Amino acid sequence: MGKTEINLTEDAPIIEEGEEPIETTDAVIAEDGEPEDDVIDEDLDPRDQLPKGAVVNEDGSVTITLSRPVTLKTRKAGKVREKHFETLTLHRMTGADIRAINGVADEHRVVTGLARSTRTNQAVMNGLFDRMIDFDIMQAGQVLNHFLASGRTITTRASG
Repeated sequence: MGKTEINLTEDAPIIEEGEEPIETTDAVIAEDGEPEDDVIDEDLDPRDQLPKGAVVNEDGSVTITLSRPVTLKTRKAGKVREKHFETLTLHRMTGADIRAINGVADEHRVVTGLARSTRTNQAVMNGLFDRMIDFDIMQAGQVLNHFLASGRTITTRASG
């Protein structure tokens, strides 16, 4: 069955100054004349979209490149080291991760969520988060929203 997509915004007439714009929507039309039930496009939800440049890894995690890399100095076992962050790899969270996030004060939930999802030490993530720019924080948040909005569909077959 052939389908034609019509973007009414692109095909809309030019609006002259002082005229009110006409509200438009996109439509999917079946060309064979068979009426099609309305199709709800769940991909239109911006929370379900990964940021541009995000890479979905084989294990389902998502790697984003920081637009401004961050270098931290950390101390562990008496040794000072430099850690350079150019990317963040975010993983789907478990129930334990969600409980940990819900167990902290509201102002710490975002940074705790990032620490749990990136599997990074909380103290390191606190320092990293404080040095990240807003754009990179928003990209990481968009990945977390994608995980929560889309989720993987798990099905089981009925035995029979």
